[in-house]
Amino acid sequence: MTIPAGIKAVRVTGRFRRPDGTPYKGSVVFQAPVMIELEQALTIISGRATVDLDEQGEFSLLLVATDNPGMDPTGWVYTVTVVLDDGTTRTGSVTLSSTVTEIDITKLMPADPAQLNYVPVKGERGASILSGAARPTAANGTVGDFWIDSTKTDAWLLYGPKTADGWPQASLPLGPVTTWRVRDLPDPAVADAVYAGPAPTITTAQTSTPAAGNIKYAPDPVALSGTDRRGTFTWAGAGNFAIGVGTPDNTYVLPLSRYPNTYASGQANWSVEFGTDAQVIQLRFKHISAATTFRLSIDGRKLTDLMQPSGGVVAGIGLTHLLTIDFGSAIPRRLRFDFTAMPFGGIYLPPTANMWQVPLQGGRFMVLGDSLSDGSAFNTGAGCGTWVDRVGRMLGCTDVWREARGSTGYVATGTFAAFGTRAEVDVIPWEPDRLIIWGGYNDASSNQSQIAAAAATLFDRIRTALPRCQVYVIGCWSPTGTAAASHVNTTATLRTAAANARFPFISPQTGQVYDANGTLVATHGPWITGSGNAGSLKADGNADLYVGSDGVHATDAGHVYIARRIMAFLRTVTPA
Repeated sequence: MTIPAGIKAVRVTGRFRRPDGTPYKGSVVFQAPVMIELEQALTIISGRATVDLDEQGEFSLLLVATDNPGMDPTGWVYTVTVVLDDGTTRTGSVTLSSTVTEIDITKLMPADPAQLNYVPVKGERGASILSGAARPTAANGTVGDFWIDSTKTDAWLLYGPKTADGWPQASLPLGPVTTWRVRDLPDPAVADAVYAGPAPTITTAQTSTPAAGNIKYAPDPVALSGTDRRGTFTWAGAGNFAIGVGTPDNTYVLPLSRYPNTYASGQANWSVEFGTDAQVIQLRFKHISAATTFRLSIDGRKLTDLMQPSGGVVAGIGLTHLLTIDFGSAIPRRLRFDFTAMPFGGIYLPPTANMWQVPLQGGRFMVLGDSLSDGSAFNTGAGCGTWVDRVGRMLGCTDVWREARGSTGYVATGTFAAFGTRAEVDVIPWEPDRLIIWGGYNDASSNQSQIAAAAATLFDRIRTALPRCQVYVIGCWSPTGTAAASHVNTTATLRTAAANARFPFISPQTGQVYDANGTLVATHGPWITGSGNAGSLKADGNADLYVGSDGVHATDAGHVYIARRIMAFLRTVTPA
């Protein structure tokens, strides 16, 4: 976009780094109205400006300020779309005030005046929501800090540098304080439905040799050779993909975005999406064990309700396999694979077929939790087989992150780390739009004051670092109708902490639902009832239907049930 002399402009910069500090690849797109008229009969034919990130993950671009004198139309904003090489796509809107000369876009909170999905803001004029610094005297801003000026109905984001009187030079209206709405959610029966079209034929073979003439579409950063092409894959549920060391791991990718954030012992559950018009595709994967499973979705509908075995042979554990899928016809399709313990080596397509990138939908949905969210031996498909994926589908979210680890909690570390430690690496840098925090069962034997302190610290950190994220808290799980006293006490502790942080809360023990103000707004009844004596179908409750023989973890049927109870909670605390 050309900027005539005399027109006020703002230099927009940005820097995009992964949690480990390495730079992203990608681009930033600024979309303006097609025609903007300025005074002196100057007309800018604008539209779109695109800039690629450099080797440091940075960019710099000069853009017309949105408040130039005599501008027609007035009140317009730039629509900003950030596309990163881990599949992340973020879209928002920003104004550029002529009172500043340079703005760092990565330090702004995008606001879209056409979408009333802004974060509720609680605080006084001058209260810091991002910097963590002490409130300055005379309510003056500090260079580089973000400050909120909020009332009951509106909020403004103020950003530096300061003027002579100490106030930031520019402000960005965040609009009415509201949240996601029930009317935006898909019909749960449709969203969680099984694919109704013709079922493809799926076979597995222990081989690294594709069908004759097929072209390999390899994921980044797997090295290309011969006729290989770079696959246009969209990652979901994970980020920071890397290859392993040595053969064959250097030809497979796994994400490093879940604690302990390593290739060898990191994240087993994640997803990939892409579009293709091929009749037959071949998926290259490494067979790990009997736990190597997948679920295929076609055009947004899962082919099977549960995860399916990869079909890898026992003798081929650790070796390359090809999953061949014949759809019966060569038409455009959107494909999705959910993986558990299944390192991904790319897709082979016939030379006449095409592949293209598809966007994710519904925002980023994330869960910070324990084995009730990460999966156990009592459900199929580990974390991809829990309530998490099902709730994600019913929310209309295709980017579902399962940041859960068994035996952990607010203070319990198990063999990993407590919630507070993992949130800094597994949650905050990945900026979820919706976050459910469910834990407490593994903490119940701890001191309640320790649980309270850990929960308060975590909630405050999440609220401060992720101001636009909608956060929900679930109390301590009870696998029987009669909860232990320690579990009841832990739920009470977490409810108080959630109310202080203004996070909606539900108790699985009673079904009591509390809104962001800590007010009891509904009682749905206890989730689990009965004694839970495994192996006998008792008339006194549902524990035998939904809880495994260990008396703790949910079965496949239990996760279906839990997903419905959690969705009822979310709908209750979400405006119509």
